[in-house]
Amino acid sequence: MTEARRIDPDLQDRAADALEVGGLVTCHSAEEMRREAAATRKAEQRDRDAAAGVVELRARIGPAEAAQLAEALIFRASGAEPYTATEYVLTLIRRDADLIKQQREVVESKICAHCRKPMPRGCGGVWAGELPCVLPQLERALWL
Repeated sequence: MTEARRIDPDLQDRAADALEVGGLVTCHSAEEMRREAAATRKAEQRDRDAAAGVVELRARIGPAEAAQLAEALIFRASGAEPYTATEYVLTLIRRDADLIKQQREVVESKICAHCRKPMPRGCGGVWAGELPCVLPQLERALWL
């Protein structure tokens, strides 16, 4: 004799609830449908970002840097609503881009007194160990 298979009553109730008019069966609860809709919206947002060339930046920072960031968000707002971390980082990137543009103009106008070649390439470091070589000085001046 074959033993009858027992079906979990909860599963049986869910299956009965899933039957809809026309014989269509769906086992999605309202919560599952909300999660799927949210996942679909997020995927569409990622597609729009990719098409627009948007890049996501993630960083792990320690407690000291987190405290410095929190202080900077408030201090740089100077009494107004504090910056968000994203606004702050984007502003730093833009300001550094402006600084790089200014520094590039200065560097490209220089000629090394030792090798007589234009900067920033100069001699390519051939004379970098020599005292009059400007290249090591420029490199140090451009470091953050």
